[in-house]
Amino acid sequence: MGIFRRIAQILQAELAFRSQGRASGSFERSEDEELRTIIEELRSEPRRAARQTPPPRTTGPVEWAYQTLGVAPTASNEQIKAAYRRAIAQVHPDRFVHAPQQQQRAAAERALQINRAYAILKAVRNF
Repeated sequence: MGIFRRIAQILQAELAFRSQGRASGSFERSEDEELRTIIEELRSEPRRAARQTPPPRTTGPVEWAYQTLGVAPTASNEQIKAAYRRAIAQVHPDRFVHAPQQQQRAAAERALQINRAYAILKAVRNF
């Protein structure tokens, strides 16, 4: 049972309890109306949220590879190769020999991602 449905049931029980006069103290009519409004809003909330929330979009490995190399899926094999060479040249470990250790690690990780992306596209596109 969803949380909204459970809360609506609890509020409905409270409203029934109040209307039977079992509750201690005096309650105004506006409190009962407010409870009814809350119950109706809670009942409609899950349906409304389901209509408004788009399904989560997941990125597959091929889409990730295109994004990593910065090319469109419509790019030619030559454009993909050029993008790979350009990207790997920017983060090649030889360029970071005298850089701090943290930058060297970041460049190596990025180079690994670029190589993986290129390998995925080579396998998918058979070049």
